[in-house]
Amino acid sequence: MSNNSSSTDHDSGLDYILLFRLIVWGYFGMVLSLFGIIGNIITILVLISPSMRTTSTNIYLTALSCSNILFLLIFIPSYSMRYLLGYRLYISNQPPFAFEILLTRLPTSPVYNTILLSIIYLTIAVSMDRLILIKFPLKAKQILTQRATLITILLIYIFSIVYCIPYWLEQRYIPELKQCRLTDIGKKIHKYTRIYIYIPVVYLIPFVTLTCINVTIIQNLIATKRRKKNLCGKINKKKQADNHITLMLVTVIIVFVLCQLPLLILNAWYAIDPHGSYDSILFHSLNSIGILLIVCNTSTNFLLYCFFGQKFRQTLIEFILHILPKQYKQQTNIQKRSSKLIQLQRKQSIEKTYEQKQQVLLKNSQSITNSIINNNNNNNNNNNNNNIESNEFNQQIINDNKSNQNSLQSTSINQEESCPLITKSEEILIMDENFPLKFDQPFRLCTSANGKRILLLRI
Repeated sequence: MSNNSSSTDHDSGLDYILLFRLIVWGYFGMVLSLFGIIGNIITILVLISPSMRTTSTNIYLTALSCSNILFLLIFIPSYSMRYLLGYRLYISNQPPFAFEILLTRLPTSPVYNTILLSIIYLTIAVSMDRLILIKFPLKAKQILTQRATLITILLIYIFSIVYCIPYWLEQRYIPELKQCRLTDIGKKIHKYTRIYIYIPVVYLIPFVTLTCINVTIIQNLIATKRRKKNLCGKINKKKQADNHITLMLVTVIIVFVLCQLPLLILNAWYAIDPHGSYDSILFHSLNSIGILLIVCNTSTNFLLYCFFGQKFRQTLIEFILHILPKQYKQQTNIQKRSSKLIQLQRKQSIEKTYEQKQQVLLKNSQSITNSIINNNNNNNNNNNNNNIESNEFNQQIINDNKSNQNSLQSTSINQEESCPLITKSEEILIMDENFPLKFDQPFRLCTSANGKRILLLRI
């Protein structure tokens, strides 16, 4: 009874794994792979354009896109098409079909691991490129030359091929069984190639390196942002473009690490407990998701370049407009011209309104100045009239004084003693001729007993 229940559980678990792989690898994987191939082809066409292919970063990204395309081209037949075509056969436990036999005869596993390793170390090369550009901006042009970049890419591919040579000797196809089996060499080196060397070279060393580089780049970006706030100045356009590229690559590296992390955990699990992990449904489910995440990583870099790369977007738009037919180009040119004309008309209308406002302001200012001048003239006329009246009044006072002096000389001394010291006082206003703009100064005219007149200044 227990054997029957265990066999049914095993069959149900196998059916679940097959269905899960059909959905994850078959449907989602196929859609992502096709999108990724198209996106990476567009990325290569954009990056090899004359305005983009001069920098070392874009050369690395071009090589990375080529590796992504190769990886997706291997994933589609090895995973997606295998389960899309053979799912029913797997469920009914039928013998392998022709397409699966063809895949088992082809060396898909060595090529798959070689390309995956090249993707990992090209990502490290891109991050090192940005780190050198940030840390040593003056020496970057001498270090990051096109020749050095191409040599680095070539060395990465050579290292990936050499490292994966044992995978070519690990298995061989047996026609009688229509399956691949481990060779004698494969049995000896299987633990080393799949566990002891594979995990450090493929996962641990790249992850630690990328994490350290990424943290350093992020710290530098934060420092530059703070420096900009403290200086309150505008960054150079070239510096701003470099910051956009750096931010884009930081995002690419973070996505890469997150997508590779599940497989690192699964490989560590397999290294600790090979038999238990292989029989676990959870292990196979997580393995399916981990491989799908690698496909997602290789397929979505195009979207990250479009979202974060300003120059990449501009070059992509120019490339698309260059490919479009002439009629559409003419329509776009007409739309551009019409938009330019509308903008010119708006500018002209704004200028006209501005000129009208200036004219109104000038008229108002002229009227204000004219009124001020008229007021000044009126004040001057009034002052002149006041001066004439005051002069006439003064002349009259002088004449009166002369007549008073003649009359006082004929009086007697007794009358003179009986008179007080000051018999008459008048308050007059005399214009200051030396300073005509000042206010009039008040004087008091006093007459003494003997007839003398004294002018007293009031302080």
